[in-house]
Amino acid sequence: MNLTDKIGVLADAAKYDASCSTAGSARKNTPGGLGNGAVGGICHAWAADGRCVALLKVLLSNACAYDCAYCVNRRSNDVRRASFEPEELVRLIIDFYRRNYIEGVFLSSGVVGCPDGTMERLIAVARTLRTRERFNGYIHLKVIPGASERLTLEAARWADRVSVNIELPSAASLARVAPDKKPQAIFGPMKVLAAASGFEAPRLAAPRPAPAAALEAGWPSSVAPEPAATPGEAWPMPVPAASAGTNVAAAPSPMPLEAARTAQPLPSVWEARKTRTRNPEAPLIPAGQTTQMVVGASPESDAAILTLAENLYLAYDVRRVYYSAFVPTGPDPRLPSVGKPPLAREHRLYQADWLFRFYGFKASEILDPSRPFLDSRLDPKSDWALRHLEFFPIELETAEYSELLRVPGVGPRSAAKIVKARRQSPLRAAALPKMGIVMRRAKWFITVGGKLSDTGVPERSPWMLENPEALRGELLDPAFRLAPSMQAELPWDDA
Repeated sequence: MNLTDKIGVLADAAKYDASCSTAGSARKNTPGGLGNGAVGGICHAWAADGRCVALLKVLLSNACAYDCAYCVNRRSNDVRRASFEPEELVRLIIDFYRRNYIEGVFLSSGVVGCPDGTMERLIAVARTLRTRERFNGYIHLKVIPGASERLTLEAARWADRVSVNIELPSAASLARVAPDKKPQAIFGPMKVLAAASGFEAPRLAAPRPAPAAALEAGWPSSVAPEPAATPGEAWPMPVPAASAGTNVAAAPSPMPLEAARTAQPLPSVWEARKTRTRNPEAPLIPAGQTTQMVVGASPESDAAILTLAENLYLAYDVRRVYYSAFVPTGPDPRLPSVGKPPLAREHRLYQADWLFRFYGFKASEILDPSRPFLDSRLDPKSDWALRHLEFFPIELETAEYSELLRVPGVGPRSAAKIVKARRQSPLRAAALPKMGIVMRRAKWFITVGGKLSDTGVPERSPWMLENPEALRGELLDPAFRLAPSMQAELPWDDA
């Protein structure tokens, strides 16, 4: 197989991995070196600061010893196979860079033989790029589940970002759909990488009784195994400390029911990130680690997926959780029969994830046992607002920044502009759209100087807040107004 054919096969095989982003990289060029991980190129990966960075996204090999039902490269699937030699891939990357095609590279691979053997080949590519070729561009390296701690740390040494894909939201689904993978093979490297990046887990105060609602909205029973499950085989849940100063990331096992009844609720991801600290003497993986979950290949609810994502952010300092709509890659009795990927569901999960990281929401606020799925027609923040109308209207002249973030149509930047503007002069309703506020949604939930400027409704309660069903109709996304009111029925009997 010639080089062109290999590129076609292995680039196509890599397209299903969504956990590919350059956010957080600050690696700069050095005299005589190649590339610059802090400067944008001409391509298709968007960083958190808005840069568009060109990445060569390719597999070292699409041959795989594992038989994960959702994966196009599974060993039982009849697809064309190809592999690069490490030196061959190094030359390709450098040639692409010199032609200004790319600014960095995303490297992953099927499991060829064993995890450690595959990991050594991936590391050889990254190490050669950094040392011999003096390549200072962006490198995102996929850690193969089951790789040893030594090789996981070696990968972190050469990469800007690493990722270990969890893929499925529960141990039960992993055993059914990806029987060759074990939970410890995924969470073991995650824990090593969190420590390697200098992450220090948040410390919690002594436990206190938690509200019943918080308990009910905690770890879903469909995800967490019984307390008697084998250690290391359970999905992780950060456990609140039994006493002050206990490290929440120290225990990867799920929270026992009795502990959950008395534990102090965990902080929001937003709160934890504002106070997190990193060891400056641990400079590995400056862009941190990411992971990915496949949505729709297993019967877990959106509540289960979001709860797990929240726990990953808190316990392992995961920078991003990516959600990849399940794309059918061939018939398999372990998978649902779906006509097309659940893209609307994927979109709503990303919006809910955004509420974690930038708006101060918790998973238990967005969904609960009575509402386990996100509404496909309505963004999650608007849906939350409709279920908590007692919180509104918000007076923009006096509201705290955290309160402003709860208003539909108001984001972190526009909330910051409101706080800054009102220090200088009284706010005017006409100026709000210029601050980036989406008035189509926000106008129903705010007052300025005690009134809604366009209606003159007094501060007590705008008329729409007393008519939630009419308000829901006003808040529906235009593209979804003719769709069914909730998610399409999932193809699982036990969902």
